[in-house]
Amino acid sequence: MRYGLLLGMALVVSLSLPAMAGTVSNTPDSIIIGQVAMAPGQPLVIVPVYFVTHGDITYYNLPLRIDSDGDIRFQGYQVSGALENWDDNWQGFSDNSREALQMGFSDLGGGDNAGLNTAGARVEALRLIFSVGEQAITRPAIIASRIDQRAGTPLFGYSDGVQSVVPVVIDGSVALGTVPQQEEILPARMSLSQNYPNPFNPSTEIEFALTNARLVKLTVFNVLGQEVRKLVSGMTEAGYHRVTWDGRDNSGYAVPSGTYFYHLDAGDFSQSMKMVLLK
Repeated sequence: MRYGLLLGMALVVSLSLPAMAGTVSNTPDSIIIGQVAMAPGQPLVIVPVYFVTHGDITYYNLPLRIDSDGDIRFQGYQVSGALENWDDNWQGFSDNSREALQMGFSDLGGGDNAGLNTAGARVEALRLIFSVGEQAITRPAIIASRIDQRAGTPLFGYSDGVQSVVPVVIDGSVALGTVPQQEEILPARMSLSQNYPNPFNPSTEIEFALTNARLVKLTVFNVLGQEVRKLVSGMTEAGYHRVTWDGRDNSGYAVPSGTYFYHLDAGDFSQSMKMVLLK
């Protein structure tokens, strides 16, 4: 494999990461690999990967493989918003590009970078890019975790510099034309996540998780407690939800820079969080 030298360096760095304040939860973390339908003749296909964490992680290790009767191979990756500010994200391939190792470190020295805590919400962390040969696919290509000879199992490292956890990994797939049915993974608890990005301009995303269907109100307020924008109002299904606020009020006018609050009211669950709009 071609990634031996870089892997060795990365493991040495991971053992020397400084301890930082953070939280660790007993609730299982998870990695969810997306399921994507591919059009015939498509040369590349992109598959999202989602992280669900309940504590502050500053390191991840994700050995992967793709099993296919067609010519589908790892080609590269794109980092999504949740990991864009990390010091290093890296991908290495096996010789036949059917196996890959994905790794990332939030802080390798210099300025401090925040870890990732999704507060139980599903957040897109990266996108896997696959090349697709001319050979047709007769069954879905399965993207799954594996145990790497040197890197071991999938792993999340926590920000205390000591603890780590093996996340539950949900396999993904690439199918020709149709996506196979997948049982929806429901949140273990109710949660409201910090908006991302924050501070933001011109828009930001707010995620929340519902353990069951319920009446939901998600509202933005200014520092005077006045309603600025109603984002969600009505019955909402169980699951992970993402809402975008475009920095406009209920009348469609852009609001000025400043501090705002968003409040989730979902039956017996209620929580508010602060965000900052900078223009």
